[in-house]
Amino acid sequence: MKKKTTPSNQELSRRRFLGSSAAVLTGIGFGSRKKLFGSGSSVEENEVKIKEYRTLGRTGFKVSDMAFGAGELAEPALLEAILDAGINYIDTAEGYGRGRSERIIGSVIKNRDRKKIFVTTKLGLRGDLTKKAIKDRALKCLERLQTEYVDCLMIHMPSTLEQLKTEGFHAAFKELKAEGRVRFRGLSNHGAQWGDVPETMEKVHLAAAEDGRFDVALLVYNFLQKDEGERILKAYKQKNIGATLMKTNPVLNYLEVKEQADQLKEEGKEVSERLQNLLDRLKGRADATEAFQKQYGLKSYDEVRSAAMKFVLNNPNVSCACPTIKNFSDLEFYGNLSGARFDLKAEKTLAAYKALYGDLYCRHACGKCESSCPHAVPVNTIMRYNHYFQAQGREKTAMVKYAALSQNKADRCWNCSGYCERSCPYGVPVQGLLVLADHTLTLT
Repeated sequence: MKKKTTPSNQELSRRRFLGSSAAVLTGIGFGSRKKLFGSGSSVEENEVKIKEYRTLGRTGFKVSDMAFGAGELAEPALLEAILDAGINYIDTAEGYGRGRSERIIGSVIKNRDRKKIFVTTKLGLRGDLTKKAIKDRALKCLERLQTEYVDCLMIHMPSTLEQLKTEGFHAAFKELKAEGRVRFRGLSNHGAQWGDVPETMEKVHLAAAEDGRFDVALLVYNFLQKDEGERILKAYKQKNIGATLMKTNPVLNYLEVKEQADQLKEEGKEVSERLQNLLDRLKGRADATEAFQKQYGLKSYDEVRSAAMKFVLNNPNVSCACPTIKNFSDLEFYGNLSGARFDLKAEKTLAAYKALYGDLYCRHACGKCESSCPHAVPVNTIMRYNHYFQAQGREKTAMVKYAALSQNKADRCWNCSGYCERSCPYGVPVQGLLVLADHTLTLT
């Protein structure tokens, strides 16, 4: 049985490193912030407000540049604060919390001016894909959302062109729209899903642009993975399709990753040559990391993450970014980035981060190495779960999703010779990162 860092200890480690006052705001309502900022500071003075709105493609709706990814929504009070801040785009799905996200959203928006809120929900293409079955599922979404209509109904992760064209979905959408139950049609895609023979994210999204039936899309775009995203964004702009973003933050604190790697050796785990190479890389970056922080006057990695968000919002073809907002601290962090500009300091900070750590980032929605793996390990999926844990603080979600993988996990990677690394076009030490992911995400 593996000894491992528990999610709670991992979170404590993250907070200690950041040393930021924002961390202590986690789970605290804005009504309590007056105490934290001192007697001279009022709630109103520290209130988060959206500063910029953009047109969501052909929908014509003016959406807040910072939107709400509701995958981790657990409390109505948080959504109330999000809406009060001026965020008016909500991204959810029938599968988020097994419908819990939609139910919480419904309990809040029923008391709001519905016309001022753009709600997107998503249906996964699984099981019965007849028109009736898909329409019934969409109506269940409306029931949970306690609304007469949903602004956008998306196909959740169509990872092949065949899924993108699923006739049952399009026929159901046509009927629902005629009945006033839905307004617009969309899709999301962030690369391979286990169990599929996937097309690339770029191929799926470009096909959606050419298809002509989609109004809104959700895709991966960030400063370390920009070329593919920019080609998609350009295609959507030409077709006047609203582009919303996920996985905008590729920034990790690799000092924490190094601590996890060191723990493997302390536990007496057998370290392969490729894993040792990763450990050596991480060790070699430790001093450089300190110099990087001093050079740019960085007090925490939140400043790098802020620069990363400024980068994606700097693209005029982006309608909004949809980060996962789990608590009031997240709301304050992301909400205060609304309307922020990508200045010279942010540009230099990201360039320095890329030079230091760019070769350690396993690109979201890539999956180019998967066909070379003799064990059929779903690299893209596992590394996405690991990113939920490491970068987004979604430890429980990441571990539960990893445990639910019924196919080959990264435990097959411990003694592998590294087929994935040899085929990675970016020089990422994939095999070593998969071993660390397996150690981090394993529940036992």
